[in-house]
Amino acid sequence: MANKVKAVVMTMPGKVETQMLPYPKLERGALILKVGMSGICGTDKHAFKGEKVLYGGTEAEQEIVYPGVRGHENVGAIVEIDPKDKNTLEYEGKELKAGDRVTMCPNIICGHCWYCRNIFAYPFCAKNTTIGLSFYSNKPPYVAGGWAEYMFVPPKTWVYKVPAEMPDELAALTELFVVAATLDRAKEFSRIEARGFGFADTVTVQGAGAIGCMHVAKAKMLGAGQIIILDESEHKLKLAKEFGADVVINVKKVPHQKRVKIIKDLTEGRGSDVTVETAGTARAFTEGLEYTRRGGTYVETGSFVDTGDVPLNVHRHVAAKNVLIIGNSNHPHNGYSRAIHMMMKHRKEFPFEKLITHVFSLDKGKEAMDKSFEPNCLKVMFKPER
Repeated sequence: MANKVKAVVMTMPGKVETQMLPYPKLERGALILKVGMSGICGTDKHAFKGEKVLYGGTEAEQEIVYPGVRGHENVGAIVEIDPKDKNTLEYEGKELKAGDRVTMCPNIICGHCWYCRNIFAYPFCAKNTTIGLSFYSNKPPYVAGGWAEYMFVPPKTWVYKVPAEMPDELAALTELFVVAATLDRAKEFSRIEARGFGFADTVTVQGAGAIGCMHVAKAKMLGAGQIIILDESEHKLKLAKEFGADVVINVKKVPHQKRVKIIKDLTEGRGSDVTVETAGTARAFTEGLEYTRRGGTYVETGSFVDTGDVPLNVHRHVAAKNVLIIGNSNHPHNGYSRAIHMMMKHRKEFPFEKLITHVFSLDKGKEAMDKSFEPNCLKVMFKPER
């Protein structure tokens, strides 16, 4: 096995470089993968801009570390596994062996705190650590992120076996689709006061990036009656139509008040039943609340890091509208196997692989990062063997 591992390292905000790092040592309960593909997430882009606070204002508050190998949207093949760990690591209890391809939930929990013992499925652990965000590249295990030839998967990580017929390009998108489980959460409220997400409801999505398009697909699967999506990129809006969006609105071409009016006009003057923020900008929050009807539901899933404050009229935006707000900074670890199954089942219906607009080798870390910020770019992937 190689002594060194080629990896893309984010050394500080605004800087990434390709480095040769020590090959990690296998630990009990860990895996070492040969990486197939690894994505650049919106959280990685925030980290590149220096927006590094996660779970701000809570007992779980932490900062993304530098230098670090990023990459938490991963698929890879097992090259090292402790034979004593047989049948203990795969989420569904399937046997794991060298050569198996897996993807993973990036969140690792302690299993002992109040949240771990009381909240099932969502990793709200106060001591939560995250693959690709919480591990330094200048100390062992060096490569606990997917932007590398080989990666170390820490003990207690939930991993999921990828079926042989599922290509890397699709498997690497699994985590994105699991994030769309925010709409499953909204469904849980649909029996109460016409809240949540009910059959034939109008769903508005702010942001037509990869996460936004995944929410469009999920909304369609769950029975949305009308899907509206907003973005500043005509390219992204066109793709959102392929995923099932009925109405697209270009926020650069349509002024704020007109956007609100369009959505009201499409819903008999009420506003959207469910609005989902995936744009990743704090300013989208108050505008999204304006799109939402009285007694409607607003899902905030784009602010995975602290991007600052926004003005909010509590009476006008929240209380007077009796709006239900669902905050989200994680995704359910029990949703991966379902997501894999549904992505494969609906593969011909939704052009999932089109979300990957650019693929780079590990020698092109800076170019890949720069490309990810371009308006028409959706998902940038690293493919080590490219």
